[in-house]
Amino acid sequence: MEHVILILQRFFASVTAFIMAFIPFSGGRNAKTPETPALRVALVSDVHIDRRLPLGQSALKTCYGDMNKFDLDAVAVLGDLTNYGDYATLERFFEITSETVKDGVTPVVISGNHDIGHAKEADGARMNPEALADFVDLCNEYLDYGIDKPYYTVEVNGYGFICLNDESADNWDHPEYSDEAIAFLNEQLDKYAVDGRPVFVLLHVPLSGIHGEEHYYPGGGTEEPWNTRLKSAMEAHKNVFCLTGHFHKGLSNSLDTPTFRQLNGVNYLNLPSFLMPNWPVEYAINGLGFLMEVTESNVLFRCRNYYLHNWYGNFEYTVPLAK
Repeated sequence: MEHVILILQRFFASVTAFIMAFIPFSGGRNAKTPETPALRVALVSDVHIDRRLPLGQSALKTCYGDMNKFDLDAVAVLGDLTNYGDYATLERFFEITSETVKDGVTPVVISGNHDIGHAKEADGARMNPEALADFVDLCNEYLDYGIDKPYYTVEVNGYGFICLNDESADNWDHPEYSDEAIAFLNEQLDKYAVDGRPVFVLLHVPLSGIHGEEHYYPGGGTEEPWNTRLKSAMEAHKNVFCLTGHFHKGLSNSLDTPTFRQLNGVNYLNLPSFLMPNWPVEYAINGLGFLMEVTESNVLFRCRNYYLHNWYGNFEYTVPLAK
């Protein structure tokens, strides 16, 4: 019975989100940062393009075009770049990104379960390791990452963006991380989390027990033992920010289903889906992302609809940095 209720909730959420995506909301205010940012990054997740469907590709170009209005240092896309992980669509994502993101702005990109796990459902199906290898190759070809592992750090203005991609052999919805990836995370946290400087860990699937997935996506978070190992690594440092996507949760300031949460010293932000439907936990609409601004004293997240070009001031989070 609970399974049927969940399916119905998601169906009505999809219909609501589709309708709302074309309604011009003006909510929020164009908030100003009191200090000059040392780092400004546009954040988005779950863009889910398909090479056969022009609308999604056009929406991604509109998203980047809106981001280009700001004096950005980087654009971060937190996985599910494609819908089914076929190679042609994955390459199309990188083509659009390299062609549309403004020169001088660093793209920071990770894969999602739809890029890796769902690749076996796509044209020219590949298993997870093959799809992940394709992702790494395209990062090198289009973004000049120069990497040979599915874990890497992209440095922007001296700030570290530590990127961990799912290394599972055949799972499609639950990521796994090698011992080498966890060791890399600890090493990079030691390197970048110094002198009060914030460091950013990018995962597609959120850790369990953070954003209230038991209320809308039971069992949808990162499983053990990786959940505890990732938490332990991040909790050992100050000013760590864990940025994720995947849940399609929309926006919520509820204590039960928070978009932003601080737990054991770590700051967690879960991004809504940009293109696919969001479940209406509190506020659901397409086109959503965040603009992140880092100063000497705080990190500010401002919610923006990069498709409708609106701010949402009631989903704005200022995080003082620990000294």
